Amino acid sequence: MRIKIARAIVNTVLPYAAEEWVLPNKMTVSEWADTFRRLDVKTSAEPGQWSTTRTPYLKGIMDAFTDPFVDEITVMAASQVGKTEAMYNMLGYVIDQDPGPTLMVSPRADDAKSVSYNRIRPMIEVSPVLSKYLPENLDDITKLEYHFDRMILYFAGSNSPADLASRPIRYLFLDEVDKYPKFSGREADPIKLASERQKTFWNKKTIKVSTPTTREGYIFREYEKSDQRRFYVPCPHCGKLQVLLFGQIKWPREESSPERIKNERFAWYECFYCGKKIEDLQKQKIMQSGEWIPEKKEKNRNRGFWVSSLYSPWLTWSDIAAEFLKSKDYIELLMNFVNSWLAEVWEEKIEETTVDKVRNLARDYDEGIVPDEVLVLTAGVDVQKDHFYFVIRGWGYYEESWLIRAGRAEYWDDLVEALFKTEYKRLTSNETLNIYMSCVDSGFRTDEVYRFCRSWSDKTKAIKGVEEISGGRFYRANKIDINSRTGAVIPGGLVLWHLNVTQYKDKINRLVTSRDPVKWHIFKNPGEEYLAQFTSEHKILIRNRTTGRAKEVWQKKKEASANHFLDAEVYALAAADIIRALNIRKDGAVRVYQPKAKGEEHSRQEWIRKREGSWL
Repeated sequence: MRIKIARAIVNTVLPYAAEEWVLPNKMTVSEWADTFRRLDVKTSAEPGQWSTTRTPYLKGIMDAFTDPFVDEITVMAASQVGKTEAMYNMLGYVIDQDPGPTLMVSPRADDAKSVSYNRIRPMIEVSPVLSKYLPENLDDITKLEYHFDRMILYFAGSNSPADLASRPIRYLFLDEVDKYPKFSGREADPIKLASERQKTFWNKKTIKVSTPTTREGYIFREYEKSDQRRFYVPCPHCGKLQVLLFGQIKWPREESSPERIKNERFAWYECFYCGKKIEDLQKQKIMQSGEWIPEKKEKNRNRGFWVSSLYSPWLTWSDIAAEFLKSKDYIELLMNFVNSWLAEVWEEKIEETTVDKVRNLARDYDEGIVPDEVLVLTAGVDVQKDHFYFVIRGWGYYEESWLIRAGRAEYWDDLVEALFKTEYKRLTSNETLNIYMSCVDSGFRTDEVYRFCRSWSDKTKAIKGVEEISGGRFYRANKIDINSRTGAVIPGGLVLWHLNVTQYKDKINRLVTSRDPVKWHIFKNPGEEYLAQFTSEHKILIRNRTTGRAKEVWQKKKEASANHFLDAEVYALAAADIIRALNIRKDGAVRVYQPKAKGEEHSRQEWIRKREGSWL
């Protein structure tokens, strides 16, 4: 009986399989576009047959669509670099090669109607390979729904919850996502609503395209989750691969007129490595040899691409330089330049420290030597998975300080040697100083840090950074050694010190920028790694998209790779604060404080007020 049923199923299914189940041609999207896509006269500046060689950077973006490993494609790009046309090529490929129910979302319902009528329909009608799929009854084509013979294409605005939440789809195209509202009326996030429609498809694809706005914008957050690809091009002189960045566009110093720079083509691109000029005429050639390289090397099903206007074949270096000069003095124009031309997020910078500024703080003493003005030494340790970064800083009168040492240790024993077994010699005498107090980060290898701090309890504090502490406090101390049986605090047990890292970074910035007098010093010839890490963050203003409220935060600069030495400096400063080695006055006795575990919660204002008239 089972055999008869099986044969009946096979005999029923096979004829239809032979007739209907046609595998898609093994073409990439770029190959398909170069073969079949035509640009119409009404909407294109260069109508006729599509050619990927005109915009070589789009090839990797388009071909990611046919990679079976890729589920999501995130494109954070400048305006007018071809990102939308690349998305339309993917759509054309779907219609012709691998059909499935598709939704294309625009910021508003009116935008969706315009895209349908003015962009997609002309693309289909002008390309014979696509027009053949149009139904005989054109009544099946409306502004928001195209009923092809093999699939349905839907259009919707992100502000139309009903259109986003109905019907299953395989392909989801999201255009200019940073212009979407966060919520659609009383419904959930529009992107979430649309994505929910893909649940039933194992081979779904999502394409997200937009110029960026801020760090809180959707496209930047998605790009951060992706493998973060950038397009590297070779210098025509030295051959070194590099990402095109605005800082390398140069023009004569004496020229400040945007019109003259643009009209006379005064600007050029300077190779990051050899410093030679890359002219406009060389641009297209180096583009042909470019390649997409991910910043994140681990496999990621979200493939991300970043493209600025510097890659555009329709813009010269001078066009971009002129636009910057026209925009730089007006906040709205500058914001547009950063977002729409550079494809970078807009950040309202409040505080920033540069490598050159810090390098200028170097004094004439060597690393490991203690200047005569130093009264006490503290240390800060940033703990990593398999190593440590540490700094040792000396403190004098009125918050003045000197960097004594900045290094990396591989093992705990190395750290003990640097912090507690090394005596640091003064600059002009044989007198030596030992480290009085150190703060050790407990974010990594927490149990090891606790054991270390218990072993050196008179010289170390286990710390944990937090964004905020109630009452404006710089730090808060909590006993964490608890009797597991009674729940009572163990006398003399370990104390965890919570540090308000934002306030300490603010204080470091004030000390670094102090000029009358200079408060912050470093030894001569500091390493480039220390300088890069110490200046790796800037303070920016982040606005909530919904409420508009602004919040000041310290964040790592986009180009920065690590901030370990900065963190270590924060901890060394905190150690000085905890022992009350800041604001030591010359008219009082020089002594520091060994804090007790009991009730150790202080703000700077509290302990200064309590000790007026003593050594403060």
